[in-house]
Amino acid sequence: MDALNIEIHRFLAEPSRAQQILTAVASALQSEDPFEPLTLDTLNAYFQMAAGTITGTFPAAVAAEETAQAAFAIPTIYDQETADAYAIRLLKAARAI
Repeated sequence: MDALNIEIHRFLAEPSRAQQILTAVASALQSEDPFEPLTLDTLNAYFQMAAGTITGTFPAAVAAEETAQAAFAIPTIYDQETADAYAIRLLKAARAI
């Protein structure tokens, strides 16, 4: 296998930046007060932090596109849904991207 094929396979095996953002948010939700009801403010804070960290070194247009793709996939928070339960649904959404 030549170097180009190896690089293509590596690229295709790596999750997209949008998937990485949602996975990072889910991980944070599961580790910080997982049994407390999730609020939109908490979700937004974790999302902004993850998006900034993961896309911070990319050009603004690329970062905006990846962040928008991740944001579009975020499911609605159910009333009194715990952070842990929401994180499971968020991981399913990440896999669907």
